[in-house]
Amino acid sequence: MLPATFSPVGDYSERQLDRARGYRLLAHAEIESFIEDVTLQAAKKKISVWTTNKTPSDLVVCLIAHYHSGFDVDEEGVEPVFPASSRPKVRDEIKEIVDVAFRQYVTIQNNNHGVREKNIKRLILPIGVRRDEIDPTWLTNLDEFGKQRGATAHSSKKAQQQIDPQAELQNVQNLLEGFAKLDVIITALGEQ
Repeated sequence: MLPATFSPVGDYSERQLDRARGYRLLAHAEIESFIEDVTLQAAKKKISVWTTNKTPSDLVVCLIAHYHSGFDVDEEGVEPVFPASSRPKVRDEIKEIVDVAFRQYVTIQNNNHGVREKNIKRLILPIGVRRDEIDPTWLTNLDEFGKQRGATAHSSKKAQQQIDPQAELQNVQNLLEGFAKLDVIITALGEQ
């Protein structure tokens, strides 16, 4: 979708700029799909292991802890997700607690709409990725990419800042390097 050879900014045709905007939208969709798939796959794998042989894992414990905290990450910090009265008590059967915690995580997955910082944290923190394992610069760049995608998708092209196809490619490549590192962390959680 991007030009085979890059030109100075301002020398692109309207078609090339439209295709670069399309690239941004499709790259965002693929990144969003990737993070949802890899996190849910890790969670399903560890829940399956727990269901089969009752072997606990960090991931399952984190899902339960996240669920029982009743909080989720938002732009301001934390907000209640589900009322405390809907969460099983510790004395209840552990299988039910794991099942309900996993269903909550699936709900979070199904309601994810983006790759902004808050979206990524909602997907990775409940499965045991630690905040200090996330490169803050990468997370800031990802958040900016999400903002740019939103501007591209939700405003007319006349209202948008002109896109630079070469910079767009570099931004996505840099983000993918961070996702490769995150994938290693998440895969390790699914393997433990």
